[in-house]
Amino acid sequence: MDSLWNSYTANIAYAISQLCIAIIMGGLYFLAPTERSTRYWALSGLLSIFGSTLTAFSISKFGHLPLITGSTLMIAAMTAKWWGTQAFFGKHPAHVGWYLILGFFITYSLSVLLQLTVGIRTLLFSLMLAVLMFLNVVEVIKARGIRLSFANSLVIIAYTLAAADFILRGILAISGGIDLAPQSHDPINVFGLYLIPMWCNLLGSLGLLLMYFESIILEKEHLASHDELTKLYNRRALVNLGRREVDLALRYQKPISIFMLDLDHFKLVNDTYGHDVGDKVLRSVALTLSNTCRNTDIIGRYGGEELCILCPHTTTEEAIALGDRVLEAMRNLRHPACDNRQVTCSLGLYTWNPHIDLATSWEAMLHRADTALYAAKAAGRNCMLQYNIEADRQNQ
Repeated sequence: MDSLWNSYTANIAYAISQLCIAIIMGGLYFLAPTERSTRYWALSGLLSIFGSTLTAFSISKFGHLPLITGSTLMIAAMTAKWWGTQAFFGKHPAHVGWYLILGFFITYSLSVLLQLTVGIRTLLFSLMLAVLMFLNVVEVIKARGIRLSFANSLVIIAYTLAAADFILRGILAISGGIDLAPQSHDPINVFGLYLIPMWCNLLGSLGLLLMYFESIILEKEHLASHDELTKLYNRRALVNLGRREVDLALRYQKPISIFMLDLDHFKLVNDTYGHDVGDKVLRSVALTLSNTCRNTDIIGRYGGEELCILCPHTTTEEAIALGDRVLEAMRNLRHPACDNRQVTCSLGLYTWNPHIDLATSWEAMLHRADTALYAAKAAGRNCMLQYNIEADRQNQ
């Protein structure tokens, strides 16, 4: 039965698990070479394989070099995993990681050359790994806060347990509570050094993979409902949201306002400065609208330079005040890409009043706002006009 707890067997199992992780992460990197996080995670798996193998060789009387090199590679592996987590959240890998690797290499080499006890070396190695695992956990918590997904939680739990395991093993090592010889059959040593880290690493790596796939799914969902250029809602999402908000307004008899917005003489910007500059102007306008409108307002790109603002629970007076703010913000906006040119806008407004107007559809409301927009453009642009429902009734 003692052979079941052989450190060699556990080491091989650990190396195989790391190889699987490296292959999967490497495959993801080759599928998406611009994704830096998978590159670091794949590198982490490879370094773990070489590191754990070299530390096992140290018992075969090859001198101190395999032990020192292998232990340093294990630290480098966890550092690479931390760098990958940083890259996943859009950060540049922290240069302090290099100092941690170098500092460990120097300190650990001295501890071996000075023939300090195995317990002290184990404590040093365990604490450094624990610190790096906690750094991974901190990156996830800083990026996600309390809004943790299943994948985020899995990463946090896995690396917290692994860090706790290494801290406990370091404490037991310094107190002489376990047999630290690699060839020992001590279950605590085998579990603490190989099996628990292997399971936690597998779970942590699975969590990182799930985080990666989560980001892809969220990005696709975002692109399905948002305009790629302006980051506002696209036409399909705008129509779906518009119909929903109109249905809610009709059901609960609440006012709702709709703006149609068109940039004045935008074709001139494209013809004079090029479409790239026109795109920059559109992005700047979209950002200005997002900052000017309220959190409850729904802003979308209806087509070309035509935008739509949907304002639930908004009366005529409130909508007019918002429209005035939008016009003023657009007049104050200058665009450096086209010689600080001013690009104004025209607004068409329609407000459905549950106490006056009959129930109508989203399409009808949008048409009325669009009619008011064309009237504003005909009136000289750079202004806002409201749809005249009374004139509509007289025509009937």
